Amino acid sequence: MAEEFKWFLKDAIVDTGMCTYCGACAAVCPYDIIEFDENGPKLKEECYRNGEGACKDVCQRVMTDASRLSMNVFNFMAKPPSLIGQYEKIVAARATDSAIREKGQDGGAVTALLAYCFDNGLIDGAVTTAGIAKPSSHIVTNKEELTDAAGAKYSMIPVMSALKETTESLKNVAVVGLPCHTYGTRRTQFFGGLNVHPIEVGKEGEKAKIPNIPYVIGLFCMENFNKEKLSEYLANAGVDMDKVSKLAIHLDEMIVSTDEGDIEFSLKDLAGCVSDGCRICRDAVSKVADISAGYMGSSKGWTTLMARNAKGMELLNAAVEAGYIETSDEVDVSLIEEFADLKLRRFKSELTKRLEDGRSVKGYWVRDYPGVRTEVKGTNFVKIKTQSGLVDNAYLGKVAELSNKYGDGKLELTNRKSIEIQGVKNEDIDDIMADVYGNGLMTIGMGYVSACPGNAYCPEALVETKDFANELTPMFAQKLTPHKMKIAIAGCANNCVRTHRHDIGIIGQKQPKIDTEKCNGCGRCIELCKFNALSISGGKAVIDRDLCGNCGWCVRGCPHEAAVEDKLGYSVWIGGNDARRPTDGVLLKEFCTKEEIPPLINKIASTFVKYRTKPGKERLGNIIELVGEGQFVREVLSE
Repeated sequence: MAEEFKWFLKDAIVDTGMCTYCGACAAVCPYDIIEFDENGPKLKEECYRNGEGACKDVCQRVMTDASRLSMNVFNFMAKPPSLIGQYEKIVAARATDSAIREKGQDGGAVTALLAYCFDNGLIDGAVTTAGIAKPSSHIVTNKEELTDAAGAKYSMIPVMSALKETTESLKNVAVVGLPCHTYGTRRTQFFGGLNVHPIEVGKEGEKAKIPNIPYVIGLFCMENFNKEKLSEYLANAGVDMDKVSKLAIHLDEMIVSTDEGDIEFSLKDLAGCVSDGCRICRDAVSKVADISAGYMGSSKGWTTLMARNAKGMELLNAAVEAGYIETSDEVDVSLIEEFADLKLRRFKSELTKRLEDGRSVKGYWVRDYPGVRTEVKGTNFVKIKTQSGLVDNAYLGKVAELSNKYGDGKLELTNRKSIEIQGVKNEDIDDIMADVYGNGLMTIGMGYVSACPGNAYCPEALVETKDFANELTPMFAQKLTPHKMKIAIAGCANNCVRTHRHDIGIIGQKQPKIDTEKCNGCGRCIELCKFNALSISGGKAVIDRDLCGNCGWCVRGCPHEAAVEDKLGYSVWIGGNDARRPTDGVLLKEFCTKEEIPPLINKIASTFVKYRTKPGKERLGNIIELVGEGQFVREVLSE
């Protein structure tokens, strides 16, 4: 019996029937000690981290983290999760090249897209699958090899493990795979931001070589098969696998094309060949790909293409203009929605069955939604956003109802003015989030702007804060994370939200001046001033600008209206935080208008990214300290 080594993924994912064979774990292992057989991945030798390194970090069955993936995939313009996912354009397409169209799946549109990429130097490799009788992951390095890899294989194949085959000569490699492969690819691609620490480096400095991945093309998938079990079933049914030229699934049948004709098999009869990991899958349409592709929704001989983001749109349009594919708008989106809904219902049925049987099920999907985090006891909290702390009683009542319906009846009020519904089970996440969105409640992952009550509520506040915070939140909440960059707005120098301990702090300020015609030197302003900035000289009040805190109390309290407003606006402080390595903020600019602040925040963020070398380990204050306060401020304020 082969020796088994201690490995987190074996215990938590493989042995519990959760693994999808995506291959991401093997792709990022610096030691190349992960291999695949018919039972999934396994260690070839002992791992000195006990298998708790990068392999654990990129496993999409530990956590898809789709809500944060979507920040990157959709350029910080991600929408709430939906049945078929976010997309910009959907068309039916097929290759114009007859050879590609004949060899490829459903019109060969995906093969044609890759051909365009090769011909135009956009990629020098593509990770895909090759072989029908014995399918395997494969790196295609030129357009001529594409037709050999064309067509669906419908077998559990660790596609991403082929990334290990890339050499120094392959710089830009596209990935074509099923939904599970797209999540594994994205977790690897955006590793630094998702895991907030560097990717694993071996004891001797070994590193996994992952090329740049310019395009991720995801395929539609209802279910996939264990290749050994499928081959055995087809062989027992009289199919010579060496003569199979193509496999295709349409509706409830698999069509096996051989030299002697087509043979149809009911998917019900093939149920025993379906992998356990597939049964617990919930994404039918590769929601985090740049372009998703499949037969559903289009006529026979055409591929449905969903360009999901700007990158996907650009590639689709360029391939059409260059004559590699032709398209039609005749796509029945309702069929795609039915297809996706069927898979989600199958997932829920399988989930219920496993839980009833007492089987371990990793809640990998809970962070598909923003604002959901796992708790110590295995349940989750759902973060409900307020309007920077303001919430009406009806809104709060809905939150309380959801807490009773799905949670443990407890609500946590956070120090950044959100409300957390606690104790939500993994199996209830879809239902509670449907109710959250359906009831008009708001949720957000992190990074929203905190604010004090401001001058709409507080008599001491100098400026408006709540509306301003709610304007800034959608501009920057996702864009400035990962990693954290927290923003707070204080209405006056009382600084109730501690802006100096935020990455970006904004404070209302009012600069006073003395109307000497009205001032009689009564001294009331001296009593009110908390900065000891006022004195009486020659029977008139005098302001020491070096001491004045621009709080406006003298203006508010002067009985003769002799202390008057000279300037009003917001000061901006940068670099503060109360995290593991706390820093105090430094003054960037005084008396800004509201309109000046969003461009300033953009410039702060870009300067931060310019000098950041350790994503996830450096906050803004750490970088300011590294670069030098003067240099950083000069760069931010430069035109």
